[in-house]
Amino acid sequence: KSYSPSSSAASMSRDGKNSIDKTTVVYQPLSVTVSGVDVPVAAWHSPLTDSTTTSTLQPLNSYKHRISVQKIGKKLAGWNFIPAFANRNFDLLPGAQNYNLRVVTPLQPQQLPSSPVVILSHGYLGSRFDLYPLAEALASEGFLVLSPEYPESLADSFDAEIVDKSSGEIQTVIDREMITNQLLSTLQQTWKVTPPSFGIVGHSLGTGTAERSGDDSWIRVCLAGFPSSRGNGSKCLFVGSTNDGAVSVNRALNVLGDNNYVKLEEDKIRSVLMEGQQLPTIPPKASLIFTGADAPNHISFLSEETNDAMVDFLSPLLPVARGLKIPVLDFDKYQLSRDSRACSDLVVPLVVGYLKQTMKV
Repeated sequence: KSYSPSSSAASMSRDGKNSIDKTTVVYQPLSVTVSGVDVPVAAWHSPLTDSTTTSTLQPLNSYKHRISVQKIGKKLAGWNFIPAFANRNFDLLPGAQNYNLRVVTPLQPQQLPSSPVVILSHGYLGSRFDLYPLAEALASEGFLVLSPEYPESLADSFDAEIVDKSSGEIQTVIDREMITNQLLSTLQQTWKVTPPSFGIVGHSLGTGTAERSGDDSWIRVCLAGFPSSRGNGSKCLFVGSTNDGAVSVNRALNVLGDNNYVKLEEDKIRSVLMEGQQLPTIPPKASLIFTGADAPNHISFLSEETNDAMVDFLSPLLPVARGLKIPVLDFDKYQLSRDSRACSDLVVPLVVGYLKQTMKV
């Protein structure tokens, strides 16, 4: 059986025995300072047991998401003439893909728990909210999830180029490594978190960040990009699709073969989830590749809410992009497939299960 956007997995992931029980997840909008620039970081975690902090929690109405046409035009076409008023803000619905979750936020910044940490690394022209259904699911299982905004984000929330005021020359360019390193430093030195283990989930360009971050003890999940080629007993779950028009899955096959990845079967995983059973033990290095005409495209792996915001806002620009032969990262495919939820219904429990097994949660 091939991947199907009409899958009934939406109900199985919420109602099956292996589903995440209705629980509360805390969201905090944080930031780290890199070369004097505040970089947004979205954080999700379980509530602290302290009654004082619990009493300050309130329901979260929405995640504040922004799409910058300026940034998209500059990155994809080299355009510098698009005005700022063309940008748009969106409210993303918490718990949109898991109705058994209640997402809250503190009135004041709260101490973060010293739980296993998972960093989410978005792709090119992605955002810190691209994988928020996964973040919510992981937080409900006891992980501390941190999703920084990287320089290529379509939110355009900070200027990565630090310009010398006197000379006008670019002094520093903030990159992904600088942000990740500062996040780890702030996490342990300022926020006083001592994680027992680390994991990182990357999508597209973010899989390169996943590969380069941390040491071989880190657990890696690579979505719609490239699998880890680290040795020395390192662990990685790779998920790709033959329908990915932005990063061909064929480019990953040699790495998968050379590094002894064990192939997972979509039908078996889907069957286990449909029956509400626990996932079997997943090999330390494993791969799942969706096949078939209806297999996910490059951005099917992102949240339905963020993708729908793009469709709502950017669809009128698609004919222009096609006419100018500007790469659209499978946005045109997603406009027709609208399959984020179907993709998430399998990928989220798979990733959560893998990280729980390998990070001993």
